[in-house]
Amino acid sequence: MMFYFFLNVVLNQPNELLSLYVTEESGVGSSSAVPSNETPVDFKVPVSSSESNVVPNVFWSMPESLFDRTTNEVKVLNSHSSHISDGHIFKNKEELKLELGKICITECFEYKVERSSKTRFEASCLNDGCEWRIRAYMIENTDVFQVRYFKDQHTCSRTQTYPHIRQANKKVLGNLIKDQFKDSGRIYRPNDIVTDIKEKYKIDISYSQGWRAKSFALELLTGSPEDSFARLPVYCHNLKKTNPGTVTHTLTDAAGRFEMFFIALGVAIRSFVGYLRPLVIIDGAHLKGKFLGTMFLAVGMDGNNQILPIAYGVGKTESGESWSWFLSRLKDCIGENPNLAIISDRAASIAQAIRDVFPHAYHGLCCRHLMMNLNTKARSKKTFECLWWKTCKAYRVSEFNEGMRLICAAGPTIYNTLVNIGFEKWARAHSSGQRYNVMTSNSAESINALSVNARKLPIIKLIEFFRESLQKWYYNRRQVGANNQHPLTRYGQGKISKRISKSGSWRVSGIDQNKFEVDDGGKKGVVDLGNRTCTCNQWQLSGLPCGHVICVSRYLNQTDCSHWALNWFSTEFYRGTYQEIVNPLPDQTEWEISQDYFPIQPPLMNKRQAGRPRENRRIPSVGEVVTPSFCTRCRNEGHTRVSCN
Repeated sequence: MMFYFFLNVVLNQPNELLSLYVTEESGVGSSSAVPSNETPVDFKVPVSSSESNVVPNVFWSMPESLFDRTTNEVKVLNSHSSHISDGHIFKNKEELKLELGKICITECFEYKVERSSKTRFEASCLNDGCEWRIRAYMIENTDVFQVRYFKDQHTCSRTQTYPHIRQANKKVLGNLIKDQFKDSGRIYRPNDIVTDIKEKYKIDISYSQGWRAKSFALELLTGSPEDSFARLPVYCHNLKKTNPGTVTHTLTDAAGRFEMFFIALGVAIRSFVGYLRPLVIIDGAHLKGKFLGTMFLAVGMDGNNQILPIAYGVGKTESGESWSWFLSRLKDCIGENPNLAIISDRAASIAQAIRDVFPHAYHGLCCRHLMMNLNTKARSKKTFECLWWKTCKAYRVSEFNEGMRLICAAGPTIYNTLVNIGFEKWARAHSSGQRYNVMTSNSAESINALSVNARKLPIIKLIEFFRESLQKWYYNRRQVGANNQHPLTRYGQGKISKRISKSGSWRVSGIDQNKFEVDDGGKKGVVDLGNRTCTCNQWQLSGLPCGHVICVSRYLNQTDCSHWALNWFSTEFYRGTYQEIVNPLPDQTEWEISQDYFPIQPPLMNKRQAGRPRENRRIPSVGEVVTPSFCTRCRNEGHTRVSCN
């Protein structure tokens, strides 16, 4: 070790003549003569009398574990990689076995258990005649194991390799690879684990071993799903204490097994009721953890057209019953609003649940999902998409009819499909209710994409992900609102600026005190300031003044037309939306347990997930011989035990 550092100095300073002095203190033997169970050897570097307080720079650059700057001593450690010695203490026997397993994989050998009980553990090297062995015993009235004897020296042949080590179980491998999963965005597959273990430790493991090691490593970092379900009531109790007004509901079966869960943070509920448009966008997404299920999501849009999750939940499957339960809990939080609009995809379960829970709400369909479901044979897909969005977003009925004529020319069956669905469900010109200028469910889809990695975690980690996200969003958006001194948000300013540029040459003529006619060079618009309406429908449907209203404001010598916008787009409402904060939870060791606490059992996944099951069919390669199916029940070929009669 000393020579290694001396060599580094020589290489870094080739023009200087350096000498190496190593003296052995009395009572200290050489490094080669030190037994493996003794302390490291300490060597001192002699210095001249004139420089007794000067330490060479090479030793200051050493790691703290190798050089003691208080005594100017270099420690040469034993070459053994084991951290176990006589008298070593372990919390329990499992921790002892885990540490031994790591040593086996690192040094490429195997051990056999000679005696094992609740109070003792003895093991030796797998090779007969080898002197490596360990004996550990439990300290009385505790779970602690203490090493009483450890011979960390092999007398067997070290040239023999063991590609398949029995100690390479999921616990040992999981502890070795767990750091690879701290980056939640990385995709680390079992095949990658097999390759890395072989390259680093020179041992072979199977795909199933890699999969089990990955599952255990994730469990070490995030906790087990079973424990997460059991502690869910404790988490909800402490979440309500730190964030007043938070609503949580947990549905279980007669046996206490998990069925459904709903949560809405108090600050999100107050923001939606007091400052947001009465618009809810809902969607579901599949969970990817051990217990497959569905995540339910309801989001709103703030005055800056930013996404704000209102409520979310977890259920076993996406069904009409599940959506009805989720929307019923949501209704308890936000109340009944006659102007409420709900945007979703065409799922029949969602439509039925909205009819049952919110019978007076307007239910609009996502135009993006509807376009993808249409069976069109248009020559140009891009041309069809342009026509589709122009038709969906048309404010006037005449513009809608013109677009429908061009769309139906691309496919004669499209018209009947759209008529059966109902124009009022997707066309803005025929909307039977106010959909607040939101044509798609992309807001909910964006949250689903954001939580793609969180949906692999246990339920408490998933809930905590949304709480942490809301905490960050509330803080950042509160700063944006404080810096904006304009009466409208950035979204409102941008929309009005575009409409001002389009209406520069339009002419206005007054009809009466409140009504004005605006000639826009083609289709005229009549503005009624008293009823806040315009015949182009843009003012009513978007909530922001259209170009005709802007022309009337200019005609009336009004320098600012922001007062014609709805309050939802004002900076005042935007600041009110994020005036509160989302509080974090204390450490788990400080969680308070309520008196009526009862652990929840994990769900019984007896319902098939919604959607078409994935097919594992594969086209055979040329010359490939397909292995026939074999039944382990009747011992015949052609089928498996699942379809055996």
